[in-house]
Amino acid sequence: MEFNTGVYTVIPTFFKDTQIDLEQLNINITHQINCGIKNIVILGTTSETPTLSCDEEDKIVKTTWKNFSDKVNIIVGIGGNNTKKTIENGFKFHDFCHAFMVTVPYYNKPTQEGIYQHFVSIAQLLDKPIMMYNIPSRCGVSMSPTIIANLYNSFSNIKAIKEASGSITQTLEIKNLCDIVILSGDDALTLPLMSVGAIGVVSVTSNILPKLMLLLVDLFNKSENHKASELNKKMFPIFKSLFLETNPVPLKYLMMKCNLAKSDIVRLPLVTIQSQETKDELDNLITNITFINNELGLSD
Repeated sequence: MEFNTGVYTVIPTFFKDTQIDLEQLNINITHQINCGIKNIVILGTTSETPTLSCDEEDKIVKTTWKNFSDKVNIIVGIGGNNTKKTIENGFKFHDFCHAFMVTVPYYNKPTQEGIYQHFVSIAQLLDKPIMMYNIPSRCGVSMSPTIIANLYNSFSNIKAIKEASGSITQTLEIKNLCDIVILSGDDALTLPLMSVGAIGVVSVTSNILPKLMLLLVDLFNKSENHKASELNKKMFPIFKSLFLETNPVPLKYLMMKCNLAKSDIVRLPLVTIQSQETKDELDNLITNITFINNELGLSD
């Protein structure tokens, strides 16, 4: 697949009691496709992948591929802090996705050379398109623009980078060094990063507002910058509130409240929202979401 401009929705993992809810997974992906989303990411951080068993990951990937491989581009997260295990996951899911997402190794905080060798080892053995994922807030280390450019220029299957460093300068430096596809890893920074070279967003918000996220990217691509800025201003409280607590806790709560999911169950060490103040703030957003959708004729 090619990483084209647009919105890439990271799909959460739904639970029914203690089990994964594959029926809800299918419902959510179908909704995304019906709203115009052409790319989805599964087994990302939003998917609570660290809490999933190998068997559960297998079921999620194969169910998604079986039901949707001809309807949407499917990107599977295989990354971790164990290079060997990442490669094993790549071979395991090779025939059940269109591309891989591979994060910078977390927790063990490798040097830049360690990060480089990690991706070299993966890119040499896996022939699927790869989207690298730079998220220093979770990994404890950021991949430098020079390393990103070196990897892109060395391997034809390294196609894209999901940039969640929060740095405009990082994106500018990457664009100055190479032509890798850059996707914002933060909904709130979609427009700022697109203004300096990104072509879209790997989105959490699009789980609840797929049409609005598509419109935001489309307005920018049409150079309707004032309209894009006004829409972004309206959506900013939503972007912000989705991270009042650790993702995907607020997302799942909002999806349940918007009748897009049956429950807001998360797995330990995450817990559902305990603060009434946070619940009230999220509940108030629903009116805002409905108003924006109705105003723009985008009600889902």
